[in-house]
Amino acid sequence: MTLGMSDLFMGEHFKILPMRTPLYEVHRKLGARFTDFNGWEMPLQYSGIVDEVKAVREGAGVFDISHMGRFFVSGKDAFGVLQKLTTNNLEKLKPGRVQYNLFTNERGGVKDDVTVYMLSEEEFFLCVNAGNREKIKEWVGKHIPLEDASDRTVQIALQGREGERILSRFYDVSDLKYYHFKTFGDTIVSRTGYTGEDGFEVYAPVDEGVELFKELVKEVKSCGLGARDVLRIEAGFPLYGHEISEDITPLEANLDRFVDLSKEFVGREALLERKPERKLFGLEMVDKGVPREGYRVFKEDREIGVVSSGTFSPTLGKGIALCFVDIEERKEGNEVFLEVRNRLLRAVLRKYPFVKRPKK
Repeated sequence: MTLGMSDLFMGEHFKILPMRTPLYEVHRKLGARFTDFNGWEMPLQYSGIVDEVKAVREGAGVFDISHMGRFFVSGKDAFGVLQKLTTNNLEKLKPGRVQYNLFTNERGGVKDDVTVYMLSEEEFFLCVNAGNREKIKEWVGKHIPLEDASDRTVQIALQGREGERILSRFYDVSDLKYYHFKTFGDTIVSRTGYTGEDGFEVYAPVDEGVELFKELVKEVKSCGLGARDVLRIEAGFPLYGHEISEDITPLEANLDRFVDLSKEFVGREALLERKPERKLFGLEMVDKGVPREGYRVFKEDREIGVVSSGTFSPTLGKGIALCFVDIEERKEGNEVFLEVRNRLLRAVLRKYPFVKRPKK
């Protein structure tokens, strides 16, 4: 039977192939167990999630995060346009510095959380979430032309206290401060991360990035998205679609410090009008159990919150969670119950991060 082009997009003949990073074959040879993440076939784990979390907390681990989006925005209007589209104040930036920032919609919800790199007064580099790459590309592109460098670059995260020693064999990063970056030819190296540990993120041309990753895994444990998720929950970092979304505002997500209401930006008026009834807070299990997204939090017989992200913390040896809790109940040590499979288990509310990043 001969299939026409229209048949390829109908019924059982239609199959969307997963996207893969340039490091896919390296992961396969390392024995990675893969998972689908926003259409990308990404390593979930190698030796095991707990083992990989401990490697990062105790020494170092390396992640392929090339599925994320990477854009350049440049020109005399670049600063003004980005200042109007983001909540944080870009006036705090100077060349060589990185800023955590948020794109908001007209309702005050979050389009994406991003890192903004100031290369010069008229050139910026943006790192955006994988699932929001096309959305942010279109959104920013409506206001100013941008260059999508995602497909021609590799993004690697080397995280852990041993990261500086290891990466210094390839790049001079000993004097690099937290949330600062350096350029080495076409490669950007920043002292940033998503684990709560000291660490670096490397944005390199594909060939250079692949060779760097191959060298790093000779000395450092390769880690997957499973460990990355546990580490970011321990560190209290939000994940798009869980703690932030088009319907969740930065203020509800407890990200007030990244919102400068003294400047004009898309969604500012909505944020001024919307008063959060619940805000993000931490939860720690007292009874044995693992919090999961959607589990409800109770105070006596009254529901006061819901889990947005939860996990078992290998570092603390107990279940922890990020949850949206009624404003008046957000108190350190507040004794609550978590509904787990129709059972109420004891827990306490607490501030996060659960694990603090060493100062550098």
